Amino acid sequence: MKSKIDEVVTDNNLNSMAGNRSYMRGLEYFLNGAVKNFYCDGEQLTADVCGTQVYRARITNDNGRLNGECSCPVGRDGDFCKHLVALGLTYLYKQEEELGKKNKSTFSWKEFLQKCDKEELIKIILEMSPNNAAVVERYRMANLPSSPNVKQRELESKVDELISLAEDMEHFDDYWEYEEDNSDELFDEQSELLLKVLEQLAIQEEFKLLFGITTYAIGNCLDSSSSELVPVREFVNGVIEYFLKAVHALPKSNDKVFNLFLEWEGKGENFGYDIISGILGELPVEIREKWAVGALEKWRSYPPCKLGDSSYNRERSYVERHLLVWANEQKNDRLKLEILEKKMQCAGDVVDLAREYQRQDMQAKVLPLLKKAYKELGGDTAITDLLAEELQKTGNDGEALALAWEEFTKEPMQDTALNRLQAVSSKMKCWNEYYQKALDLLEEQDKKDSKRTSGSFYPYHDSVRQRRVEVLFTHGDQLAAWNLAQGSNLSEEWWLKLAAWRSKEVPKEAASILMQLLDAALRPTGEDAYSHVIQLLQVYRKYLKMANCEAEFSDYCAKIRQKHKRRRLLMEQMDAAKL
Repeated sequence: MKSKIDEVVTDNNLNSMAGNRSYMRGLEYFLNGAVKNFYCDGEQLTADVCGTQVYRARITNDNGRLNGECSCPVGRDGDFCKHLVALGLTYLYKQEEELGKKNKSTFSWKEFLQKCDKEELIKIILEMSPNNAAVVERYRMANLPSSPNVKQRELESKVDELISLAEDMEHFDDYWEYEEDNSDELFDEQSELLLKVLEQLAIQEEFKLLFGITTYAIGNCLDSSSSELVPVREFVNGVIEYFLKAVHALPKSNDKVFNLFLEWEGKGENFGYDIISGILGELPVEIREKWAVGALEKWRSYPPCKLGDSSYNRERSYVERHLLVWANEQKNDRLKLEILEKKMQCAGDVVDLAREYQRQDMQAKVLPLLKKAYKELGGDTAITDLLAEELQKTGNDGEALALAWEEFTKEPMQDTALNRLQAVSSKMKCWNEYYQKALDLLEEQDKKDSKRTSGSFYPYHDSVRQRRVEVLFTHGDQLAAWNLAQGSNLSEEWWLKLAAWRSKEVPKEAASILMQLLDAALRPTGEDAYSHVIQLLQVYRKYLKMANCEAEFSDYCAKIRQKHKRRRLLMEQMDAAKL
């Protein structure tokens, strides 16, 4: 007699509800063993399906109609997703497995095929091919025609197909649709097939053909607006590897390559500078020399940058970056300095220029540069650190200390500000004094925050308190940090640090901290939340064992099992961890 689930879970229904593409992806998930914790009671099917993360899937019979729910974006949007397909196929497989055990069928597909003649095998394969397009394509790409011209046309057609797939990805920028479309996974699968062909061409030293197809692929990707997508860039980077092999194997093509590269460079604004940057650095020296001559002429037409100007020019950034590499290789310090002084725009540029002044023994220029940048860029961390360091180098210790203290009072919650204060004051042998001043300032801020938030909901009201605990603990005052933390609302990370320290002397107190963390950790549900609970339980058991109170741990686990017995995943994880 059929159960309610048997009535609706059929292969045809799954395909009809999901559509062919999602059905095929669900089939792949099923075949790869993505379905975990499968459960069926005749009324419903449930399981965890491992996709980009673990999703909870459920199938029911809704008045004779197949119905599914899944925690993935597509499922939450009300559609029948690939995870539900995988769940349904798992059920059908298990049903067939049970039926097979009962009927003890002696039919063997493998043995049947071995007995078929050639014509019968061809017929079977042709019947199955429409539902196995990916398999057919894999064999097609592995058995291309031997004629170079025909082979190139076939491979160019493959590139066109990939560009089309990339454009499909670009259209699905909404997460829900992106998850359903799966065009990124299809793009990865198909681009891998082409890269394998390129690898074979390189092994067989068919460099002329390799050059032709790689230049076609790179040029077309640069023409496409989808070139900024991560899967496309990864594919192009793979193509570039084989393009460069062909270039170095065909030295007589240098002029052609140079003109081709300039053509690609003209397309750089379409997110292409990152792509061609990976090519330029690996081109033969003769080509790069010709490029540097033209690039240097173009660079000299650029106006000097203004410090703090937030505008960004892709072409200029690309040209300056590679000219700096060229100047380094040529040991042309003058050119390098010219470029750095002209491109000075942001904090990173200032630091680079200051370091170059130092390297070229132009020490007198460093301090004025850093003071100007500190004033105009609002105290950037890297510039402030370098300025404090330079002030002390030039004997301005008092000015360096005043700078470090001023920056700490502005940003007392930042490690960088405190670390800078420690570095400067330690050199002046007054760190202890400024460490106490820092603690006093934080305590004063803590009191102000406590008054402001008293009697009202303010989720971050203990942030300054935690900062005080961090500073005390990090600088060796662990007992003071522990005492200050009591009754405070600290992050779990810091409670765990404090508990680990306390467990060495009073493990029972450390265990009490873990119990409080567990009470909070048991509120949310889901596999990740339960995994976190298991981790905390193991630490809790460790501290109770250190305190010779292991019986308390068994009692606590028993209470969890009693209170949360309906949380099947939690119970399973506790069983697996033997808790």
